[in-house]
Amino acid sequence: MSKINDIKNMKRQQKVITPSQALAETLGDDMKQVHTVPSNKEIEKRKEERKVERKRVSFDLRTDLHKELKMEALVQEKNIYILIEEALEKYLKENK
Repeated sequence: MSKINDIKNMKRQQKVITPSQALAETLGDDMKQVHTVPSNKEIEKRKEERKVERKRVSFDLRTDLHKELKMEALVQEKNIYILIEEALEKYLKENK
């Protein structure tokens, strides 16, 4: 039973980081961190500020665009739908 508890304790002690935090980590002591990553509290605060009513839609998208969109969402730590909303807002604003 102690082996199981040891494994559970090890899992509890593991540090959870976001992909952008992993990308931002320095490789050595002499390197400076390029940018700061927002904390979970800041992210949650932004979510609360941006609560809006949404409509679920379905559409077909080329697979290459979908892959690129997923990677960009990962890098920016945003949901795909937020990136799509931002792109649509920009497009609609430019074409008025």
